[in-house]
Amino acid sequence: MINTDVLIVGGGPAGTACGISLRKAGVDCMIADRAKFPRMKLCAGVTTGKSRRVLAELLGTEKAKALLDETQRSHESHLRLWHLGKCFADCDFTDKRQIPHAYRNEDWRFVLVDRPSFDNWLLQYYKFQDGKALESDAVKSIDFDGRKAILASGETISYNKLVACDGAHSHVEQLLKRHDSSFKPKEPNALAFEINVDRADLDIDGINVCFGYVPQTYAWAFAKGDKICLGTCRLNGTQFSGKEAMENFCNELGLRHLEKYPLKGAMIPFDNAMPVPLWHDEVFFCGDAAGLDEAVTGEGIFYALRSGVDAAKAIIGGNPKDYLESNAYLQALMRKAAKYQRALASPSFYKLFKAFAHLDNRFVGYFYLTQIDHTSLDHLHTIYWNYLRDLRFG
Repeated sequence: MINTDVLIVGGGPAGTACGISLRKAGVDCMIADRAKFPRMKLCAGVTTGKSRRVLAELLGTEKAKALLDETQRSHESHLRLWHLGKCFADCDFTDKRQIPHAYRNEDWRFVLVDRPSFDNWLLQYYKFQDGKALESDAVKSIDFDGRKAILASGETISYNKLVACDGAHSHVEQLLKRHDSSFKPKEPNALAFEINVDRADLDIDGINVCFGYVPQTYAWAFAKGDKICLGTCRLNGTQFSGKEAMENFCNELGLRHLEKYPLKGAMIPFDNAMPVPLWHDEVFFCGDAAGLDEAVTGEGIFYALRSGVDAAKAIIGGNPKDYLESNAYLQALMRKAAKYQRALASPSFYKLFKAFAHLDNRFVGYFYLTQIDHTSLDHLHTIYWNYLRDLRFG
């Protein structure tokens, strides 16, 4: 039997952020993951400014820079919005006139990383901090009363605290649901489709958000070095063929040799956070396992890193319920994003938004920087008046 103070199930960004934070405080912990790293991960790999700030907090400025330098695929400065084949907003974040005054000394290019390399770097750094890890060994069953986990290999791990960072379709969540009928889980409620194509077959730069291809949300085309990441998402309650929607999108973009790119899909928790991501002060849920995925952008990296760090802080401080307070803020950010997503899904609001964005690209960039890249809880009318003061008439 292996004994550890904290067992972390899942070695993605949430799990490693938690583990690194615990090891910095001298807490004994172990990460168990069913995969061997580096492993395949379906993700566009966009790291926002708020993700990079959490990395700096977690690793220090120099190490965070090293991580991004070693795992990035590209820097992109353009954010473009499209309706079908027509661009109606093009924001260039190298143009200081499009940047709020308070942020003009920062580099606002998008950093796109290779997720397998990114996740592996964090896991190796965790090990460098004397963190213990078991790869290629899945948690099969858990005795929640006895605080013991049984792995596929037959190994038993005894723990005091358990942190579930095992993705949208969390096995820990399913086991806990069977153990305690009063526990309220979340369920993955959206399906993301993605292919990564060679730039030789499709030459696109920047971050491109493309409306009109799928109901209630959008398709995307993100430049990642010698690859272009293309994706769509099918939300719960919408009925259409993901394969057909992706084919239509790729044909509209002019992708050559579509047949050589196999379509991959993964369930994601879309605007579906776990109501209480803490069970009996013993089991913490972080990242996708807690349903932390933003509705407007689909971003999960920030929420994974932030929740992993916050869970570790609550464990280190000896007050697990502190995690509920920090998680409440993350859920507030998600509710705000969901409100904007539902607004964009409304034909009347979307028509107004598209017309306004076409007239003034700077508002789109201003909205992104203040509401997505920074974790503000402002209301839309406040954002607009601040924009008028800061950029339009400032």
